[in-house]
Amino acid sequence: MSEPQEVLSQLLSPPQAATLDATGRESWDSASAALKAALGSAPLFSEVAASLVMPDEITARFGDPHITVPLELSTDQDQTGTAYLVLPTTIAAVYLDSQADNPEDEEQQTIVISSTVLGQVIQAMNTQVFGRSASGLVVAIDDISANTMPETLKGMDDPCMLLTGTLAGAKILPVSLVLPGTFLDIMATAMDGAVGAASPAPAAPASAAPVEETAAFSFELTQEDLEAAELLEVEPEPVLATIGGGRSSSAPLPPPPPPRGPTPIGPAASRARFAPLPEQEPSGVRSGIDLLAGLQMNVSVELGRTELTVSEVLGLGPGSVIELDRLAGEPVDILVNDRLIARGEVVVVDENFGVRVVEVIRRGQDEERTG
Repeated sequence: MSEPQEVLSQLLSPPQAATLDATGRESWDSASAALKAALGSAPLFSEVAASLVMPDEITARFGDPHITVPLELSTDQDQTGTAYLVLPTTIAAVYLDSQADNPEDEEQQTIVISSTVLGQVIQAMNTQVFGRSASGLVVAIDDISANTMPETLKGMDDPCMLLTGTLAGAKILPVSLVLPGTFLDIMATAMDGAVGAASPAPAAPASAAPVEETAAFSFELTQEDLEAAELLEVEPEPVLATIGGGRSSSAPLPPPPPPRGPTPIGPAASRARFAPLPEQEPSGVRSGIDLLAGLQMNVSVELGRTELTVSEVLGLGPGSVIELDRLAGEPVDILVNDRLIARGEVVVVDENFGVRVVEVIRRGQDEERTG
């Protein structure tokens, strides 16, 4: 294993390696502050090591249960690249206080919480570091999955930097970051001139030497460390809004085509009537992850879906009825940051619509929704 900048110099030019080294240090400062806000304390990033590898050489190191976090990079020039943050599931569950008696529940809960925390971190780095790029550099979290890294590596042929380290504090969390050369090249180009030269940090007391060394190689969590969430995951914006990646546009949308008159597409429809939701006493039960209680999540309810032809869409107008693929009275889908987590029934709370949860979806059950 080597130091990160040494490996970067094997993949990129010396100026690019220096740019990424400076970007990494600034990103870790931002990530550390975001972690402190989300978890209550700022961890040290220690035991950092890097190596130049081909993807098929490292598949065996990801044989144990793990969580794969894709970090998608994009620029205004339509350049894209993906790196991968990998966390050991069992240790991550302890680190994030997401342990559960059922292994499947623990895995799902860990994915959701890690997505939420990482989302906050990535959002901070986009604002404080990557936002200075003249190329519109943005990093976002795509769909987090479990135990998929070996298969992902088989589909890659780009030389990579494998960066490993440990988040150390009250608890310990080993992390691995697989950074393809293309990803690094795009980031170095986009951040050129946006960060200061990689100057050495001020000397610290001998007792603090390990901490000083850690800061020098914080490049790892820089990639996207942590950004918006999921059940508890997330978020950049639009798809950045949740774990995904992309940039919203402030440009006005073109006006819709003039209405062509009512065009019924389904059966006759009538206004739905729902029973009021009775008052419910608070359970008083507190979660073991109270430090994340203040994080905000996007919750949406999906009544149903359908497919229309272009001509049918253009024919929509006042009075048109769109028939959905769900029967009247059938439970609706409850999504948190675009991930299906429960189903419920529509009710009325005072004069507002609400949803009463009737079923919590376990990992794997949501396949029927997209199947």
